[in-house]
Amino acid sequence: MMRVGLTVEEAIREVLAHVKPVSTIEMPMKDAFGYTLAEDVTANAPVPSFDRSMMDGFAIRTADVQTATPETPVRLQVRGRIGAGQATDHVLQPGEAIRIMTGAPIPRGADGVARFEITDAQNHPEAEEVGILLPVREGESISLTGEDIAVGAKVLKKGTVIGAVEMALLATVGVAKVTVYRKPIIGVLSSGRELVGVEQPLSYGKIYNSNTYMLSGLISAWGGVPYLLDQVDDEVDDVVEAIRNAMPVVDALVTTGGVSIGDFDVMRAAYHLSGGWVNFWKVNMRPGTPFTFAVVQEKPVLGLSGNPAAGFVNAMLFVQPAIRAMAGVAQPETRPLQVVLAEDPELKVIGMDRFLRATVRIDQGQARAYPLPAGQSAGIISTLSGIQAFIRIPAKAEVKPGDLVEAYMLDLPVAGEIVP
Repeated sequence: MMRVGLTVEEAIREVLAHVKPVSTIEMPMKDAFGYTLAEDVTANAPVPSFDRSMMDGFAIRTADVQTATPETPVRLQVRGRIGAGQATDHVLQPGEAIRIMTGAPIPRGADGVARFEITDAQNHPEAEEVGILLPVREGESISLTGEDIAVGAKVLKKGTVIGAVEMALLATVGVAKVTVYRKPIIGVLSSGRELVGVEQPLSYGKIYNSNTYMLSGLISAWGGVPYLLDQVDDEVDDVVEAIRNAMPVVDALVTTGGVSIGDFDVMRAAYHLSGGWVNFWKVNMRPGTPFTFAVVQEKPVLGLSGNPAAGFVNAMLFVQPAIRAMAGVAQPETRPLQVVLAEDPELKVIGMDRFLRATVRIDQGQARAYPLPAGQSAGIISTLSGIQAFIRIPAKAEVKPGDLVEAYMLDLPVAGEIVP
């Protein structure tokens, strides 16, 4: 039985309960940015794999220099030079030093590095002797084998999204190929006889189809691959045909428009006629109340409001975690930040959560949210540009400046591909 009027949290739980990770693929690590690991990654060798110098200076035996002072430096014979990537067969003997650079292997017999700043080598760079001006502790300026990563250590967990740092870690432990979840293919279907494509002339009563392109960008940013369907009129048969044609190709379908209670709101009927069932309709939120979730051919279908701002909020709250869950992300939920409400939004108390467009600034060490004083209507798209967040005003809550509120930040990367 279709449920009506869920809370935001209930709706998110229902969506996530009906999505599952897509299949996995193996790919070169160098191409894996933005993908999600499908298995743990462990270190097969220690990092570093040898004792190495952390400073430019001289590898020494620390017992030789415990009496060193600037007035009475300890003089050591210089027995060569080692750079990063080099090594030496020389075993350091008492009274000897080897000039060493950052990252170079520590020679046998040495147990410390005297950095250049505590030697007189700056004045005599090519001398066969070096004066050590201060004592050096055993192990000083040495990074020991396995100090960073031990053999067998879990470097990255299954469900981790591969970003720049993760790629560096994979390279550090010598992983050339990774097993990842492929990026889920997300169909986008916009409905409405008022819509025209951007390449067409705009006649009276028509509007350009902006939702398709907004969703294409959001899906790419959230780790999916958008599959853009031709827009359809508000005719049940047309919508059903589009859905049936899309389902063999996509992992999930996002529709916009046709989910409210108007004469031309046909999506729920189309979901049923396409062989699916509707899990719930309407969420206690504004904008985006008529959000609908269905399952068609065992694949999730997310029905968004056709109003641009309402559709954006629906996508942020429900489409984003669905894509992340399908992509194998361990924690797919959209997580808000706590910020200070800087200005009174001057809202009537209602029984729905409200999501307001806001700018967020750091002031005296605090993140402060400034709701836009105008342009909060669900149909206004221009005020989506330039904001940093949607802030959430809980149902039946009276808020005032200084209160903490949740902010859903909109720091979206630019990446992805589109299925032709």
